[in-house]
Amino acid sequence: MKPMVIIASLVLVTVLGAKADPPQKVNLTYKEGKLNVEVIHKVSNPQTHYIKQIIINVDGADVKTISPGSQTSKDSQVEEIALDLKKGSKVKVTAQCSKFGTKTAKMTVE
Repeated sequence: MKPMVIIASLVLVTVLGAKADPPQKVNLTYKEGKLNVEVIHKVSNPQTHYIKQIIINVDGADVKTISPGSQTSKDSQVEEIALDLKKGSKVKVTAQCSKFGTKTAKMTVE
């Protein structure tokens, strides 16, 4: 009985993973006091499958969490955040899909 449960679990995980579309890439730019975040996440319906959370971490501390209720387009989620960052600050942004998966990007402010 246990082998059947294990096999069924593996099949289920594989099928669900194949249907999931996690974020593909996170692009970051910082200019004139604004952090621009573009999360590449191609979906067919941005109202039901979207980037549900974006966490912005600066120098090891979470400074902002954004929770959009839908995605800005079928191709990506775009956010512009006003932040006062110093040269050398280390920025890490993590984007989480409403269905499955996360993607993280890092940058150092120049």
